[in-house]
Amino acid sequence: MTQNSIEPQAWSELLECQRRVLERVANRASLAEIFETLVQLIEDQTRDMRCAVLLTDSDGQRLHFVAAPNIPEDYKRNIGPFLRIAPNMGSCGTAAFRREPVYTRDTRNDPLWKDADHIAVRNGLRAIWSTPNLSDDNAVLGTFAMYYSKPRLPSPQHIQLIDMAVQLARVAIEAKRSEDALRKSEDRLRLVIDTIPAMAWSVLPDGTVDFLNQRWLNYAGVSMEEYIEAPTSAIHPDDTPRILEKWHAAMTAGEPYEDEMRLRRADGQYRWFLIRTVPLRDEQGNIVKWYGTSTDIEELKQAEDTLRRNQAFFAAEAQRIGGLLKTATGHGHERLTGDEVVATTQRGAAGKSPPGEGAAERTIPQNQRLIAERQAIESLTSNERSIIRLITEGNSNAEVEELMHLSPRTDETYRSRLMEKLQLEDLVALVKFAIRN
Repeated sequence: MTQNSIEPQAWSELLECQRRVLERVANRASLAEIFETLVQLIEDQTRDMRCAVLLTDSDGQRLHFVAAPNIPEDYKRNIGPFLRIAPNMGSCGTAAFRREPVYTRDTRNDPLWKDADHIAVRNGLRAIWSTPNLSDDNAVLGTFAMYYSKPRLPSPQHIQLIDMAVQLARVAIEAKRSEDALRKSEDRLRLVIDTIPAMAWSVLPDGTVDFLNQRWLNYAGVSMEEYIEAPTSAIHPDDTPRILEKWHAAMTAGEPYEDEMRLRRADGQYRWFLIRTVPLRDEQGNIVKWYGTSTDIEELKQAEDTLRRNQAFFAAEAQRIGGLLKTATGHGHERLTGDEVVATTQRGAAGKSPPGEGAAERTIPQNQRLIAERQAIESLTSNERSIIRLITEGNSNAEVEELMHLSPRTDETYRSRLMEKLQLEDLVALVKFAIRN
């Protein structure tokens, strides 16, 4: 819009009109509220003029009034059949069909109004000017219409006013459509996040949690409002200081964060969770949000505790049994290595006497109770024997992998095979347990 033919005062008023409408758009007012403001401000610019904003329906076949505060109710009720987007449908329906302005000087004798002139005339609407509002792809969004009680055509000032109104209406429509599309996308994403088998959440750059999925809320037994009031209430008191310190450090550094903590369930029980968060950045590299997941690892933590206890127990048992076997073989009571345990057990399984005949004869029956399947022991490969030796000597999984030059995946494969091969009790069960864990 230019100032060429508009007085300075009128131009200032139009700019103020534009500012107020755009402010309503920015504040995310409804389309009805935005268009009511637009219509009232445009009507204030010219005496004896009434305005209306019409939008297309969902299938793009008809128009309907969205804002028309000063248009007679009788007209709005009865003009409906003539608001189809088609030829000879009065001013608005025809303008939308042609995708160009239609200026009706007098509805009483205009061919476009031959079937609806009585509706317009009895409501004192003689001149009706309608301009279509088109999208970037030339789709009809709606129309902006001006109504006068006397026959007339628009002046250049009127057309400038119409152009401004149409542009503002288009901005509002496009903004609302983008907002609706974003909301639908967020709703779909929220549905997906609520459906996934994980507790998920998001945090604003200032650290405020702005979303918890339904699984998280169900676990904690709280509403979103309750969580916002006490965001750390679900964390175990012993974990809270450590978690907050590390989380604040991660936020300051803008780096992904991972930790373990105990979270209180709805029934009051605490369970261990693995917490992971990653930042989402905009094109300039600024963090706009943090996304995180909480994965239940309670069973894993319990298994780790059991493993530590059992490793200590079985290490002691290995030495105790090793001492018995050393006594049986006549080699004294020094520490028995894994290879010696396996070799001695194999001899016992085969019924062969190790060195130290008398002691062996007395001890073999005691040792044989350790053997359930001789074939399983004899089927061990040299690598499997080495793994057994290293585990029996108290080496951890990581140390076994390093000493054997194995990758975790290869080590896991060996252990799986050993689990299948070793179906024995006592000493062999000790080795089997060590391999499995």
